[in-house]
Amino acid sequence: MTTAEVTPAAGSTAARVTIAKETPHAMSPLLASRHPRFGHLLPGLGLAAVLLGSQGLAASSPLPSTVRLLLPSEGLLAGLGDGLRRGYGLAMEQARACGLEPPGLGLGWLPPGADPERALASLARSQLVIAPPAAPLEPYGRLAEQQRLTVLLPLQRGSSLERLPQLPGSDRLWPLVPARSLVADRLAQGLLAANRGSVMVVRDRSGEARALAERFSASLRTGGGRTTGVQDDPLAIDAKDAKALAQLRADVDWYRPQALVVFTRPGSGLARALRQASWPAELVLAWPFPLQSTQEIGPTAQLGVDPQGRGEGWPAFERSFQARWGYRPALVEAAGYDTGQLTALASLAPDGRPGWDLAWFRPLGRSLPLCEAIRARRSGQTVRPRGAASRLDQTAATPPTATLQLTPVPAQP
Repeated sequence: MTTAEVTPAAGSTAARVTIAKETPHAMSPLLASRHPRFGHLLPGLGLAAVLLGSQGLAASSPLPSTVRLLLPSEGLLAGLGDGLRRGYGLAMEQARACGLEPPGLGLGWLPPGADPERALASLARSQLVIAPPAAPLEPYGRLAEQQRLTVLLPLQRGSSLERLPQLPGSDRLWPLVPARSLVADRLAQGLLAANRGSVMVVRDRSGEARALAERFSASLRTGGGRTTGVQDDPLAIDAKDAKALAQLRADVDWYRPQALVVFTRPGSGLARALRQASWPAELVLAWPFPLQSTQEIGPTAQLGVDPQGRGEGWPAFERSFQARWGYRPALVEAAGYDTGQLTALASLAPDGRPGWDLAWFRPLGRSLPLCEAIRARRSGQTVRPRGAASRLDQTAATPPTATLQLTPVPAQP
């Protein structure tokens, strides 16, 4: 792998971006240090040589790349890059085994929230850009519109997706994982299926909890359920407010909801306080995250939902990934794999022109394993690859759906 650093001219406000050009399946030299078992997994001297060669950052000028993968250079999101690249690399290896030579990949590292237009201005134009996690959508929409390129959003899940269709260039922005709002919908469906359609909804004071609580309430009402309590809107509660917690317990005793749905993060003060409280025996506590720890088992029945999306291709992907890298993948790795599948298919040119605009993508109908999708695409057919992180049934500016598993926990005396 060769790399180049592009630094803005004096006086410029452009973010510094580090660009690397690598073979389609080459991995970061940080993989070995970030995963303790990596050293035992190198499949021969070939990959070892690639990794050793990637240690030197020596190129003197930016290198053109058909595909550009941008990753966060710092902060909490920086650690996601390795998992994303492992999944992407697995898709490239499988594409090569299917007889397709993967497109060249250039890597870039940007500070979180950086504007890609200014950072990439001096680089040779790519045909497809893979945006970093939690990317600022407006700049990527402008980039897609101005350069007429496709931008994949492999780890965009937040409420920013709700306004994505209204942004300039949105017809070229492709989210690849389900929005977090799908968690709220799945929780509402689970409660309705369990005949617990009368619920009280509370939340912490974060913006994400508010958005999920409001989405849940709307989804519940659409399905025939109802919210109950002193107010129609989800009630915001501070875990340190003992008076508010006592009033909530009194309201539950008075209104007798079938479920108390709590929108907060795992392990928060609000989650701990409500688990420790005494509730009516018939009540179910419901959460927007999975329940796995033995500490989460108590005298009140609970219901959680796993936000890790699953597509039809998850079982095969999980087996292949674990055999390749030695650990079980999660959403980040699956998102990288699906990104790789779309990239490989987009590089094909059955009519003499590669499909970087994704006009060949078919959001509905039967999904195909990668080798079969490659054959169909070569014959000029529209295709939908079999997704791992989602069903890959999205369109531009609209995220895909996925199967989210409920995690019920019965009451323990």
